[in-house]
Amino acid sequence: MAADFDPYVAADPEGDSEYLRVTLASGRTIRLSCTVPVEGVLRLRQESPAGTPDNDSPVLLGLEHRPARLARVPGGTEISGPGVRAVWDSDGAKGSGQGLRFGAYRRFPDPEADTVPFRAGFEAPSPGHPGGCWVETIHLAPDAAVYGGGESYQGINLRGRRRRLRNTEESRDAGRDSAYLNVPLLWSDAGWGLFAHTGGTVVADLGATHSEAACVRIGGESLDLFLISGDAMTVLHRYQALTGRPRTLPEWAYGVWMSRSSYFTADEVVRTVDELQEAGCPVDVIHVDEWMAESVLDDAAWTAGPDRTRFPEGWTRALTERGVRASLWINPYIKAGTPLAEDLAERGYLVRDPDGGPIATADNPDTYVVDFTSPQARAWWSDRLTATLRQEGNAAVLADFGEEIPDHAVFSDGSRGVERRNSYGLIYQDAVRAAGLRAREGDFVSISRSGTAGSQRDPAHWAGDLPSTWSGMVSTLRGVLSMSLSGVSIVTHDAGGYWTPESYQLATKLRSSMTPDAVFADVDPELYGRWAQWAAFTPIMRFHGVGRREPTAYPEPFRGAAIAACRLRTRLRGYVAESAAGGLPLMRPMPLAFPGDRAARDADLQYMFGDDILVAPILEPSGHRTLYVPAGEWTPLLGPPPLTGPGWHEVHCTPAEFPAYVRADHGPESVLRD
Repeated sequence: MAADFDPYVAADPEGDSEYLRVTLASGRTIRLSCTVPVEGVLRLRQESPAGTPDNDSPVLLGLEHRPARLARVPGGTEISGPGVRAVWDSDGAKGSGQGLRFGAYRRFPDPEADTVPFRAGFEAPSPGHPGGCWVETIHLAPDAAVYGGGESYQGINLRGRRRRLRNTEESRDAGRDSAYLNVPLLWSDAGWGLFAHTGGTVVADLGATHSEAACVRIGGESLDLFLISGDAMTVLHRYQALTGRPRTLPEWAYGVWMSRSSYFTADEVVRTVDELQEAGCPVDVIHVDEWMAESVLDDAAWTAGPDRTRFPEGWTRALTERGVRASLWINPYIKAGTPLAEDLAERGYLVRDPDGGPIATADNPDTYVVDFTSPQARAWWSDRLTATLRQEGNAAVLADFGEEIPDHAVFSDGSRGVERRNSYGLIYQDAVRAAGLRAREGDFVSISRSGTAGSQRDPAHWAGDLPSTWSGMVSTLRGVLSMSLSGVSIVTHDAGGYWTPESYQLATKLRSSMTPDAVFADVDPELYGRWAQWAAFTPIMRFHGVGRREPTAYPEPFRGAAIAACRLRTRLRGYVAESAAGGLPLMRPMPLAFPGDRAARDADLQYMFGDDILVAPILEPSGHRTLYVPAGEWTPLLGPPPLTGPGWHEVHCTPAEFPAYVRADHGPESVLRD
């Protein structure tokens, strides 16, 4: 054990109060408030005066303060309340303050704790955790899986892995163990969950160092930990009771979104819609990146207003006449060296460095960060977005970026970047929602890339800028399924992938001229067709990329397959909207949909879409797919033969076919609407 680590050595109740007095090896004593804010959830919060509200937290809802009952029992202190009975070991023969048991959740008590390389307690500041960190240890039951953590491009089961939950600009990569959106929620199918209330970095060693032990390091000087009991569905329900359920989206959001990076003129946008509609391809929303008098790819900031030479005033009216809504790109950064940046810095609306000047994002010295903890800055930014929505007539925004907050940044409310690294995306999204509701009275959707716990309240979130390759599609699937198991209910992705090297190089050149109709189709046609089919069975069907993403840009039979998928999505729209109303993830990975079914748990690249549709995306060329079919009869929605479960099946799909099945006892009519 490192010399700068201070483990727990004793724990005793403080009389009849809710507080547990915990002593560290150094002799330092901390007080933990023990409450039960939600049935089956134990909160351990350091130095929390009774009745302190959580309304100042961007992550938590305003939780009711319900003190737990503390009582001495042989060997320790019992902590109890509705759905909670936990025991924290005291000092003495049975332990030394390390043991904690709450249902399936347990630490390693002595003497077993001496056999693992982790102990619970406080770790002194280090480069990874400049404010220090609290360490929690968990015994991993044999054969138990671990899920959560937010977005993971390496798969949903985290057992045996080490994850650093720190929001990161991925720079168009895939397959790595870092992500745009991280959630400090971890849970196991053994029946426990751990949620750390923090906006900073969490590092989780989940059996990577010791096969039977998890070690979770929670950055910060003060501890606020929620232990959650229950099966998979119960853990996610209880987590959302703490951090919020997703708000309702208008039904049009579940239609077909068409996009590329980018349409360069309003005329090009209208021509694209006409081309799609003439081909019989439905389109409900069309998104534009390059609508401003600056370049998204070059500047990565929202500093300028609309370019009226390319997007004249009233340009969205032509789309409205065609039954199509517009979406625009925004972000929370301001370009350095501009008059706007100087004005905002003078007014104190930008996040500062320790010397008081505006601070750049960690990955780009040319962009400053709007400080949403300042009420004045937030009001200015929200007024700006409200005015844009009214002037441009768009019903949606792509709220990009928000990940790279420097650790030494200083916010208006006194918080530091190390505390805001992950939660900045959350307060940014909250400002976006407020502006959207004011301008559109609820007829508004925002799609975000960054975020953390609580971000699920403001749908939707997309998987980021992943490559237009078969492996890129697999990484995307892993990422959205992992987000789903972290309480992010409505997720989406760039159908077709975001980029290829050739198309991205052309995209950067075209920004100098903003020449319309110069972008080419850059995705392998078979891959494009399969990605489009998969997108029809995701919460929001959204095409996007630096090359052409319209089905009309691709040859047959993949053009026809993509158009058929878009038409099918139109018929699925009502089912998707109804399925979203319950708050649970629309994409339900098999461990969530079929808890206790070991074969289903192994089928980690397929999922249930709502209650009734089984989806197994085709992830390699040739149309072959092996999938696990749960018990019952399953009827295809796009072609291959019916299947009977339980059991594994191999299917082969023509370009027009796709492995998506509905429960036979419900029938296709239960999900398809005319």
